[in-house]
Amino acid sequence: MKKFLLFAAAFAALSMSAQDYTFEKVWEVNSGLPANADARQGICINGTYYINVKTNNAETGVTPYVVAVTENGVETTNFAGGANCGITRDEAGNLVISLATFPGSWVCDGDTPMIRVIDPETGDAVEYGIPEDAAVLGRSDMLGMAQGDLFNDGKLFMCGCTNGEPENTNSGVCILNIVGGEVDFDNSYEAMADVTLSASTATVINNIDGERIFYVTRNATPYILTPNGEGFVGEAVSLPNKGASCGAQIFQFDGKDIAVYPILPNYQDGFAVAEVGAEEPLFTVEPTGKTAYAQCNWVNAEVIGNDAYIYQYMPGLFVACYKLSAPMTAVSNVNAAKTATGVKYVNVAGQVSNVPFQGVNMVVTSYSDGTQNTTKVVK
Repeated sequence: MKKFLLFAAAFAALSMSAQDYTFEKVWEVNSGLPANADARQGICINGTYYINVKTNNAETGVTPYVVAVTENGVETTNFAGGANCGITRDEAGNLVISLATFPGSWVCDGDTPMIRVIDPETGDAVEYGIPEDAAVLGRSDMLGMAQGDLFNDGKLFMCGCTNGEPENTNSGVCILNIVGGEVDFDNSYEAMADVTLSASTATVINNIDGERIFYVTRNATPYILTPNGEGFVGEAVSLPNKGASCGAQIFQFDGKDIAVYPILPNYQDGFAVAEVGAEEPLFTVEPTGKTAYAQCNWVNAEVIGNDAYIYQYMPGLFVACYKLSAPMTAVSNVNAAKTATGVKYVNVAGQVSNVPFQGVNMVVTSYSDGTQNTTKVVK
């Protein structure tokens, strides 16, 4: 069962300071990583960090390929990668890989596979083309997190859409819509924003909560984009001491929007964790002088229950895992004293079962005092 949570569990909305949270390094791997020039982006899923290597595997001859990094080290998977660097995930815990030619724009003919989706538990894969009437897109070697389940129903956001109009240059997002395991060409389109969005190298679009998305570029103003009809309304995001390295994410945790992002000095290995809109970070990992290859200092997070696991990837240098823990709130303490009396699973059709359904499940836990707690998981 995939235990990657679609959203963090609901917590009491209290004002917290850094003293209320704990933050610690869990593990680090700094040997056996693929060459930095061939593996510039990575992503975490269920405690494993995946990196796409766009060149030949000297041991197996497979080209390209994917490696998996855990606290036990680096292991080559049997997943076929893409001849590019882009790799990300969807909310269901599937890998998403760019198949476009490095480092150019996407090919938009509707037939040529440009995206590969891989289930890391089974190795199953599916490939998708991009609608031929899509506008000029940004570089194809970086990908942002997708909504939903790209094997079935979901959305992938792609940067640099122009809508074919010079006045809208670099001012939109192409939405690749997947319905029933196929590209929904009629509902895949260029969504214009009311702000100018850069489409330079390492622009990454990160799904925050199934509605809003985070559009961040290495050295341009980052924005939170909120849907407005078929377009987006942009809100500039200010992050204390943000540097110009690639790699940042906003995620929901403890009822708040939390950002993890590289900090100054530019192109080194420092990063910070901060509540969006705060004047000071919650935590800062000070730089040690390690220099980022191609300005890539990737930091992203995976929320599981009361903890957020933050992964940092410096291509060719190391992968590290940190754990951010929220404090026990009054709500949490009350629940801790209860006895769970039963668990039910509810699918999107409203069916109820004692075992999880395939796909999205609402997990309803009943307690001895008559209360219930509900979370979402994907199997």
